[in-house]
Amino acid sequence: MDSSQLNIYNFPPQPPKWDKVGLFFVSFASTWTTVVLAGMVFCWWNRDLPILRIRGLPLAFGSVIFLHMYWLMAQIVYPVGGSMPIPIAYTVQYFIMGTWFPLGIALFHAANLRFLRVAELQRRFVAPDVKTKQVLSRSSHYSWVSRIRNIRYGKKVTIIISSVVAIQWILCAVMWVMCSKYHPSFGLPGTAIKGSTVPEQIIDLGRGWEWIPSVVYQFIWTWGVAPYLIVCAWNIRDTMGWRTQTIGACISGLHATPMFLIASYVPAFNGINQYYPPSQWIHLHTFFLEILTVFIPAYEVIKHHLRAKQAAQHRDRWDTESRQAVDVCFDKKDSRQSSLSSGSADFLSTLSVANIDQMLGLGALEHALAQCSKPLLEFSAYSDFSAENIAFLMRVGKWKASLTSDIAEKGSLDGGNWDEEGRISMYNAALSIYIDLVGPRDATFPLNLSWQQLSDLEHVFERPARIVQGEGSDNGSSAFVFDDALPTSRDSDRLSSRLTGCDGATALLARYTGEISHLFTERVFDDAERHVKNLVLLNTWPKFVYSLRRGSVDSGSSTGSNKARLQLF
Repeated sequence: MDSSQLNIYNFPPQPPKWDKVGLFFVSFASTWTTVVLAGMVFCWWNRDLPILRIRGLPLAFGSVIFLHMYWLMAQIVYPVGGSMPIPIAYTVQYFIMGTWFPLGIALFHAANLRFLRVAELQRRFVAPDVKTKQVLSRSSHYSWVSRIRNIRYGKKVTIIISSVVAIQWILCAVMWVMCSKYHPSFGLPGTAIKGSTVPEQIIDLGRGWEWIPSVVYQFIWTWGVAPYLIVCAWNIRDTMGWRTQTIGACISGLHATPMFLIASYVPAFNGINQYYPPSQWIHLHTFFLEILTVFIPAYEVIKHHLRAKQAAQHRDRWDTESRQAVDVCFDKKDSRQSSLSSGSADFLSTLSVANIDQMLGLGALEHALAQCSKPLLEFSAYSDFSAENIAFLMRVGKWKASLTSDIAEKGSLDGGNWDEEGRISMYNAALSIYIDLVGPRDATFPLNLSWQQLSDLEHVFERPARIVQGEGSDNGSSAFVFDDALPTSRDSDRLSSRLTGCDGATALLARYTGEISHLFTERVFDDAERHVKNLVLLNTWPKFVYSLRRGSVDSGSSTGSNKARLQLF
């Protein structure tokens, strides 16, 4: 065929390019895919660990999957892209960029919003008086604006993100139908391919108004949402690398849209585009995003396993040295007579200078829960996102302490001389702990208990919980992916009313006065307490001790500084 008659519609497919550049792209794509898949499998295998469970891996990994599939397509453009008819090759790129990429980036930012939401909800363990916009708007519940504001956070985020993605998909399909450069047999007048040579026509395929929705979508997420997330997350100091992951991933995408436009429209890039197409600047963001989203959590898991292994090897010695150190540093009679604030200050001072092995054991942790629980609670809420564990240990400890004198006088709850009113009162206090911190249908952050431990507590408390609280939230059957991954409560105002402080029992919606299970005893929380205390000992407690050694936690100023960190919420 005469070269003057060649165009993108009759240009013959070319054989694959298996030169050094082509082999590099295929080898790199295969190797990196294997590495990323291995990292995801490793994290998913350990998904029940607290540091991963709170992250909501389905959101983050859903984002990685869609973005990585788009990334893979770009890596094979050089070696095999020319073997396809040119209009088909660009049509595939157009639709993948207009569908897979928007969904992947939406899930990515949903995971980032989850980080901010978890930080806000954890803050309420320390600052329960925080009122949300949803609570403040209840007085005008007849207004449609109020009803929109009162939509549950997870549902609201899902609706917004789904709507934006759906609009992008619709615009992508409509503009492809309207643009005749991809299908010369139909389309709007004036949308035909431009250029007299095949290279000019190929360049024109990568430009044009039909790409505007995808480019605007990228710009909104990378230069609108991402900077907002960076600002909100900047002063959050967590111990699990989540802040670093979020901020790093957002920053790594700021170059994508500008460089895609420059590479597409600046003639000086035409030579580079033969080997490194304009979309590769977007995929550079995907590459860094995968490193941060997959391998930072994997690194934290490895650190956790190493810490647990070290603890298992030295557990007995640490516990013995810890109890001895506590007994030496604190005279029990004096500590009982001292005020809580002075005891807390003394203990924190001892933690910051004592031998580290002496302070990592169970004795030091138990003394901290008794003497300086507030700094530990603040650290777990603002930095470790595990305040529910400390709150549970504090609440159970206080509940047991209230039972001690009564049991000595009346005997066991399940067989002593308790009057009905006294037993009901103790049961309601325990029921409050179950509803606030244990029950999956009511607790904002349910404890990470084993199936058997949770089942045992459900047999004692679940039916009464449903009587006094109603049916609770639909965490287990939610149709919204964000709700499935994010801890929720039945509604925001109930959440605020329940988290009225972690030192004492909260008020139930109604007092339970019905039949009490025969399984209810003063030992009802013992198994769960041992399990949670072990989790704290292996996870939160070492981080707290090391943070004291670095001077990053101060009993006198931690409350104010930590509150300042979350003023953006």
